[in-house]
Amino acid sequence: AMPRGRKPERTCIGCRGVFAKDEVVRIVAGPVGPVVDYREKLPGRAAYVCPRQECIDAALAKGQISRALRSTVPPLAKEQFLNSLSSAVREKLSGLITMAVKAGKLISGYSAVDDALRKGGVALLIFAEDISDGTRERLKARVCSDAVRQVTVSSKAELGALVGRDLAGVAAIVEKGFADAVWKEAERLKGLLKR
Repeated sequence: AMPRGRKPERTCIGCRGVFAKDEVVRIVAGPVGPVVDYREKLPGRAAYVCPRQECIDAALAKGQISRALRSTVPPLAKEQFLNSLSSAVREKLSGLITMAVKAGKLISGYSAVDDALRKGGVALLIFAEDISDGTRERLKARVCSDAVRQVTVSSKAELGALVGRDLAGVAAIVEKGFADAVWKEAERLKGLLKR
């Protein structure tokens, strides 16, 4: 049994570093090849990799994944792996944002967010990629402390769909737990999309 407070650890097959299980991505052997098991629901032997380009490169090279999975499945192409992982991260982000809305921990729209920033209750700002620079700058100017982190995700239409509006250029999370979780996934996505 694990001692309380210790998180399970896994070794990245790319860099060989040892990390808390929630910092690495699980890969399992699927019927036609390795599968990214982002929600950690699939059965079977697993290998783990840091969600960073250099670790993914190393893991995909030299048949590391097949060796770790003890399987003869054909290797994944890097683009395919990154696309699969990126879409899993996006899905997780969308789910977290939807949950924050249902929990009443997310506000959206310029005036509501502006108001919350003035009162100092914002833990994380979420901008749409296609928000105007002027709007973004005005809201950033309101942020008086470094405690308010900022992420950019999806389009105004996509963010709107998640928060129940036609379009949303900006949203704010007002609770630390949700803010931390969204920040982690958004940073992860940013790292994966850097080319």
